[in-house]
Amino acid sequence: MRLEKWFISNLDDSQRKIITQNIEDSLIVKGAAGSGKTNLAIHRARLAQGKGTYAIVIFTIALKRMVSYGMKALGLDHERIAYDWAWNHRGFDLTGDVYCELTGGAIDRDVLYLVNDNKVRKFKRTREKSSTSYGIDFGDWVAERFYCAFGRRTSWFDEVSEIGYLDVTNEERFVLIPSGTMYKQAESTIDYLIIDEAQDFNVSKYKENFLPKVGKSLSLFGDSAQQMNSQGSNIESIESALGYDTMSLNYNYRLPKSIAKVAQKISGANIDLMSNNRKDGGNSDYPNYPKPVVTEFSSEDQELEDIVNKIKMEDLDDVAILVPDEAAVIRVNEFLNKHEIQTQVHYRTGQVVPFRTINTLDFSNNDLPCILTYYAAKGSEFDNVFVPFANSANTASRNAFYVACTRASRQLFISYSGKKTSYLNDVNPKDIEMVDMTKQSQEATDW
Repeated sequence: MRLEKWFISNLDDSQRKIITQNIEDSLIVKGAAGSGKTNLAIHRARLAQGKGTYAIVIFTIALKRMVSYGMKALGLDHERIAYDWAWNHRGFDLTGDVYCELTGGAIDRDVLYLVNDNKVRKFKRTREKSSTSYGIDFGDWVAERFYCAFGRRTSWFDEVSEIGYLDVTNEERFVLIPSGTMYKQAESTIDYLIIDEAQDFNVSKYKENFLPKVGKSLSLFGDSAQQMNSQGSNIESIESALGYDTMSLNYNYRLPKSIAKVAQKISGANIDLMSNNRKDGGNSDYPNYPKPVVTEFSSEDQELEDIVNKIKMEDLDDVAILVPDEAAVIRVNEFLNKHEIQTQVHYRTGQVVPFRTINTLDFSNNDLPCILTYYAAKGSEFDNVFVPFANSANTASRNAFYVACTRASRQLFISYSGKKTSYLNDVNPKDIEMVDMTKQSQEATDW
């Protein structure tokens, strides 16, 4: 997502009401894809800055990376965000690589260093845990010597200094702890708690986990049509349970009309993404913006070859390739890497979150394509979005497929081999560009 999209320069009436709403008031904000919910959630945090403690909580690790990037762009403490698992078990993860010191080749259990953006923070073990102590955890399985030296969430450290420079490349003195994560404990009470993608948490979670930790106000941002967690609750149920005032975001700024008219049919719900569409002042229909392209191929490899060719031949940047599951992320990543295209990815190699997780996402880098599951792409935005493997064997939910297709702010490419997904059945053929590459493939074979 491009940096400039985090800044709202011309507020519409619905956005202005939310930004000017007293931060002391709890509220629920609902809006369709592209209405600016995540952006406004971060602006809500700006209102809280200097008035007390605040935090943004989201459901997934990938969205945490993106929101953290947005918070940093807007001058906020980008470490005041937690994804659900970390919120429950750790608190706020610090950004950077964790190093320990060696003494005579053995790990010094009492000192840790956090290195980020040429800044080095030094931590020393404390015998008595306090509210200001920091912990260490691992985002993956690590060598036994690190586990024995520090445990997981059992060692506590106090920050003692910030060092201007430290040569951590000196392997005789320092060693990187793979997937090491320093974290700060969350306060027992957060004055201003902000939840993005609110529909992926359920009513019980709000009553039992969130509300007891709220000091002053709770702000929720969500969209029932984008609910992807089967355990979540739709916005209307949350509204009824909590009794907060509900405000609506009325306009769509992300989706060009050429994509919006297709996306609202994919949703299968009574969603209007056209009437209040303000993408480029409402001048975003075809031919100003291309129609979504739906292409049939003879095989999945041909789908991926087409993506590679488009990225290279058209020199595309700000690209996302969105797929139904993590096995597909791994496959697509390997395919692109073999074709000399570097990527950004997020996937798990194991079954338990967040262990064995590969996460190279850097949303400030528009040159490298992001490969994500539909789920991990929640809240994100890209100029060019590819959605391959859109066939009947794709078992992702309709909401998930809708989320994937509404990440695009310029071009949307959907492809399949075999029988296409039924989620496209209601789309008007006049609103898409249909391409049949199976015939071309067969003609090439015959020739």
